[in-house]
Amino acid sequence: MRHKKITILTVISVALAAALILFLGAQRRVTFVINGEEHPARVRALTVGGALQAARITLAQGDVLEPSTGTWLKEGARIEITRARDISLQVLPGGETSQWVSADLTAADLLSDAGVPLNAQDRIWANGEQVQPQQKLAPGANLALQVRRAQTIDLQIDASRQQITSGAATLGEALAEAGILLEPADRLTPAAETPLNGPVDAVLRRAMELTIQVDGNEVIARSAAQNVGDALAEAGISLQGLDYSQPAEDQPLPADGNLRVVRVREELDLKQTSIPYTTRYENSDQVALDQRQVIVPGVLGIKVSRERVRFEDGQEVARNSDGEWVAQEAQEQTVGLGTKIEIKTVQTDQGNLEYYRAVNVYVTSYSPCRSGGTRCYSGTASGMKVQKGVIAVPRAWYGLLVGARVYIPGYGVAVVADTGGMTGYWVDVAYSDADYVPWSQNVTMYFLTPVPSYVPVRLP
Repeated sequence: MRHKKITILTVISVALAAALILFLGAQRRVTFVINGEEHPARVRALTVGGALQAARITLAQGDVLEPSTGTWLKEGARIEITRARDISLQVLPGGETSQWVSADLTAADLLSDAGVPLNAQDRIWANGEQVQPQQKLAPGANLALQVRRAQTIDLQIDASRQQITSGAATLGEALAEAGILLEPADRLTPAAETPLNGPVDAVLRRAMELTIQVDGNEVIARSAAQNVGDALAEAGISLQGLDYSQPAEDQPLPADGNLRVVRVREELDLKQTSIPYTTRYENSDQVALDQRQVIVPGVLGIKVSRERVRFEDGQEVARNSDGEWVAQEAQEQTVGLGTKIEIKTVQTDQGNLEYYRAVNVYVTSYSPCRSGGTRCYSGTASGMKVQKGVIAVPRAWYGLLVGARVYIPGYGVAVVADTGGMTGYWVDVAYSDADYVPWSQNVTMYFLTPVPSYVPVRLP
């Protein structure tokens, strides 16, 4: 009986040994998943650790294995290995950096490993690509992380203010993300490209539409400039010289957006006027009596006046004197009064008569009772009787010519023996009352020879 029990035990032991040998020697199908890549394999192992040894897969410090090495190996098991890699971190602004090794696959876990807190608006970049904190990152290659801390932007838009918190790289990006879009002519201070390296005070001036009247044209533009001059410059319109704008270039933009540019130019207008010359008379024995001859010609002077003429948009609006001067002085003219006596002959009904002077005179007539008075006058200034052959001359002539013999065509020869109220070249021929003939005409009167010792150069 006892022998029979020993035999049974021996058989069981041999069976168990054979089963163990068979189990250990059997190959199992497994899949190694290394950094997400599947590698199917057949291994003879009882545990995950044995499978790794069988597949000659080693684990480095920091690698993550799932399941653990002591886990019994099952047919078709998946063994996942996430390799640890070098992690570098830069925190902006400031630029602090750190490095470590980790197999974590989310930015939140990696930053937690490094003890770097993450705020709600902070931004994370992994190898240059923006990622979310819980976003699973691709395993494998070394990882460069960048964290940009959110900054506060105090923004004034025209008359309103608001505050924005953003982790964007630039001011412009932060405004766009907040739904604040910039139109081409809007003016943002500081510029949209400004990096958000700290809190920012920003001013946004919205552009307004402008209607600009210039050079006969209407220009439509948009501008957020603070004054008219800057708005015109942005529109490519320059004020030159005396040009001005309405409103003035240092004034703020008007609410109605209407601007006008007035083009101004000034011209100098020169005008010349003549300055008359004076005439000096001198006696000349080279010129016949009662004749005049220019000896030295006169020259007109020239006076120049200058006016400053102002034009606005091509229209004259003002003209002001800008001075005057004499460009050329007038030069005196010299006229010779003839003193040269020349004896000439005139044919008359009394024969040829010699004369030395001939003048054109207006002739009237008188008689003793036709002398313009209230009574009759038979005497003359010289004492001669009023009768034919006597003439009266103006008082200015009488003293110079009394006694002179003259010939008047149609009257005959006479002597200067009387004077009256006549003036100029006016003579009165005498008659007696009985033979009176009325006169009222212009004739040439001839002064007959002999030539007196004194001959006036000209008759007054």
